[in-house]
Amino acid sequence: MVLSLGLGGARLRGLNPSRAVTQYIQSSWTIENGLPQNSVHAIAQTPDGFLWLGTEEGLTRFDGVEFTTFNHANTPGLPSDYIVALAVGRDGRLWVGTDSGLTAFQVAAGGLGAYRAYTQAEGLSATVVTTLWASPEGVLWVGTRKGLSRVVEDRAEAWPGVKPTEAITAIAGTSGTVWVGTRAGLYRIRGGQTTRVTKREGLPSEQISSLAAAGDGSLWVGMLAGGVAQIREGRATVPRVTLPVRDIESLFVDRDGGVWIGLDRHGLARLYEGRLSVYGSAQGLPSDRCTRAMFEDREGSLWIGLLDAGMVQLRDGKFAVFGKPEGLSGDYVGDVLEARDGSLWLGADSNGVNHLFADGRVEVWNRSRGLPNNAVFSLLEARDGSIWVGYRNGELAQIRGGSVRVYRDPQTVNVSLNALAEDAEGELWLGFWGKGLVRFAQGRFEHRGGNERVSQITVSHDGVLWVATDGDGLMRVEHGSVKRYDRTHGLPSDHVMYAFQDARKNVWVGTASGGLSLIRGDRVVSWGLKEGLFEGTVGSVVADGLGNVWFGGDAGIYREPEEELLRTAEAGGGRIHPVQYGTADGLRARETLYGGTPCVWKGRDGRLWFATIRGAAVVDPRHLGGNTVAPATHIEAFSFDGHPVPLRAGSRIGPGAGNIEASFTAASFVAPQKVVFRYRLVGFDPGWIAAGTRRKAWYTNLPAGKYTFVVEAQNSDGVWSEQGSSFPFVIVPPASRTPLAYGVYAVAGLLCVWGLLALRTRALVKRHRELERLVAERTEQLETEKSVLEAVRHELQVQATHDALTGMFNRAAIMDHLQREIARSVREKTALGVVVADLDHFKRVNDTYGHLCGDQVIMQCAERFRSVMRGYDLLGRLGGEEFLILLPGWDQATAPKRIEDLLRAISGKSFKTQEAELRMTCSLGVATFDPKGDDPAHLEVLRRADAALYAAKAAGRNCARGADARDEATR
Repeated sequence: MVLSLGLGGARLRGLNPSRAVTQYIQSSWTIENGLPQNSVHAIAQTPDGFLWLGTEEGLTRFDGVEFTTFNHANTPGLPSDYIVALAVGRDGRLWVGTDSGLTAFQVAAGGLGAYRAYTQAEGLSATVVTTLWASPEGVLWVGTRKGLSRVVEDRAEAWPGVKPTEAITAIAGTSGTVWVGTRAGLYRIRGGQTTRVTKREGLPSEQISSLAAAGDGSLWVGMLAGGVAQIREGRATVPRVTLPVRDIESLFVDRDGGVWIGLDRHGLARLYEGRLSVYGSAQGLPSDRCTRAMFEDREGSLWIGLLDAGMVQLRDGKFAVFGKPEGLSGDYVGDVLEARDGSLWLGADSNGVNHLFADGRVEVWNRSRGLPNNAVFSLLEARDGSIWVGYRNGELAQIRGGSVRVYRDPQTVNVSLNALAEDAEGELWLGFWGKGLVRFAQGRFEHRGGNERVSQITVSHDGVLWVATDGDGLMRVEHGSVKRYDRTHGLPSDHVMYAFQDARKNVWVGTASGGLSLIRGDRVVSWGLKEGLFEGTVGSVVADGLGNVWFGGDAGIYREPEEELLRTAEAGGGRIHPVQYGTADGLRARETLYGGTPCVWKGRDGRLWFATIRGAAVVDPRHLGGNTVAPATHIEAFSFDGHPVPLRAGSRIGPGAGNIEASFTAASFVAPQKVVFRYRLVGFDPGWIAAGTRRKAWYTNLPAGKYTFVVEAQNSDGVWSEQGSSFPFVIVPPASRTPLAYGVYAVAGLLCVWGLLALRTRALVKRHRELERLVAERTEQLETEKSVLEAVRHELQVQATHDALTGMFNRAAIMDHLQREIARSVREKTALGVVVADLDHFKRVNDTYGHLCGDQVIMQCAERFRSVMRGYDLLGRLGGEEFLILLPGWDQATAPKRIEDLLRAISGKSFKTQEAELRMTCSLGVATFDPKGDDPAHLEVLRRADAALYAAKAAGRNCARGADARDEATR
């Protein structure tokens, strides 16, 4: 496989041919996702945007999210469920070829409308259809088991130029010419004349299996035992490539001239500019058995039908990824470095260093080439062109001129070398995880006396070293002097993962659990979750030079306009609106890697490289492109009071209760899960109602009147449907609200007035007699209502103070209890134990088994904690997988046993969920509130417990750590 590093950006439409096939975003659908059957033989797209799929169990319509299947049992006019071929006519009709005849359908709202059927009796050469092709002139060419037919102006006729005994395998057209393939030869129809193309014209084989017309007027021919050939000006040429097999199942030429080849039981191949790439099950294709179904939709995605594994979509993403499928030694890429010659050096964790050349070749450097280790933690290219590599056990290696030299520091045998930098004078600086900053000169390691855990070093334009540390903030080192920025200086967290200084001397800082910060002079401004970040940890930061700041974290890669950041910084903070990128944009995994350097890189061509857990991801900010095709929006169904309503303009419905339900969709296939909707009922709603990804709308108790229901959709790149879809209707008033009814009401009213006057006196007397009884009954009723209200108030109080998932106190309630327990501790002069518990590696549970599984684990954790607590101990959920435990009457003598019970409650036995049986552990941070000397502010003791939790996680998790000397027993 040959790759090109000149990938360019995501283009407006079509598959970028400079990318490897493995770098396209692949999605697949099978019977498990809604297909009626796993063999897809035909694919077409109608003008309304829907994809139509031919299977062996019916015709299926697909909008990107849901499948709707039509078969001979529910669809008049469909003669068989075995769909062989599909074509869309110039008039928008859908032509469906089956093993029992041909049908032309009008595509209607919600499905298929009027139809016309064709069999041998209506003029087809045979009833069994094999292939279809609709010409731009409006002629439908039909291949059958016994020859060729065409349908002109709804009249079918057999074509006499092809032998009626030959089964047609493929039909294609180029510039006024129709090409017809059979197992006995290739035919050309031009100007009403039929000629045959044989081996004399250069065809390797006359057993034609597939045809594909190219945009340049040439024809590609697939053959059995003959491979592929290209016919241009009547002559066939064979490309100089070696196919894995010479039996061809299908062909397709995309809009960029790439020839896609379905190989018999060998997957898929792409031929572009003389290069052949093979993509089969070994490279990630769900199956090696392709059918004849290949199709390129209007958004540029390529669809491939498989014989036993459903359907596959290949599309471009904004990101391209380099990993094992592209030849790297591993997918876990933690370091990305572009050398001066344009090649890339990639640290693949425990799989060595990969040298990726511009032509796609990969050279792996590991122990076999003299390097001391395979566990790479940092990379640097020095001014002399040598590559420096830092390793897990503190070793430093230099690659220069193909040779390797290794340096070892006896003081750093058990720590990792996470950061490398070269200053303005050409001196090397090393950052160790636990041994701080080290100067490397003439083969000697000069330690600066610190024990910081260095995560990254950057050299700013003015020669200043900015040293990010995990736990000791950010250090500014200049001429031997050190200035430190930490929480006391305004940083939200002391755990700094990344920092860099831009051309305007703004220092951008990414922290763990503290978000993004900006240092301008001595002023620090930060943005976290409440300011609009999607997550609290920022592991890498880089500016694209186009006015945007990009940063990576555990849940994706983000882009935020620098102007908005600076504007909110001037205001002392404010909400920002970053754009999040994930797997729908081309990433193979959302989680980026950080803590080793360089984990992000801006190339000389402006492209940005990010280290991720599944390869090195690259994006070109200048060419983000995106899907510019507006989604085709459709109202699928409409009901009034539970009864379906035909979708005809001006439909009169009712009378009734005025309850309507509308179902709608939008045909979009680029990240369809991101399509959002808005709707409006004109005549009732004052403005648009945002529906998000929901595809239904409901209204109740609508009065009689004229209305129009309108829905619009927005695709994943923010493009709204141009016109949307609308349905005007009228709700008819009931007979009781007509003018005649109102006249009757007036007469009846007069009669009622007369009757009321006659009964007035008698009614007053009766009223007086009943008054005392009514007062007594009302008094009893009020007492009953009071009891009900008290019960409701109690229920609302429980809902407001308890977590809906676990039943324990929610964050606000447990924080109130913390204040009360501190106050009681002060009054009673007894110690209070405060424990912050956090489930270890809980994110893996959600990422692997889903959030429903995670919810089950959270609920079981709550029950286990309760089982080892006393009746007056308090338990609350701070958020996510984090809990707060309050232990009144805290006794240091029994504290270890209490803490051990909490740890063992989680780790002692497995968690049984519907998805899997899991083993879990937790980390505990313990703090003691001593009324004799501690600050009674509840946030102070919580801060100490939280800091102890960080220590427990740093100590390896599944343990507890105390906040001070009083808690030593928990360490």
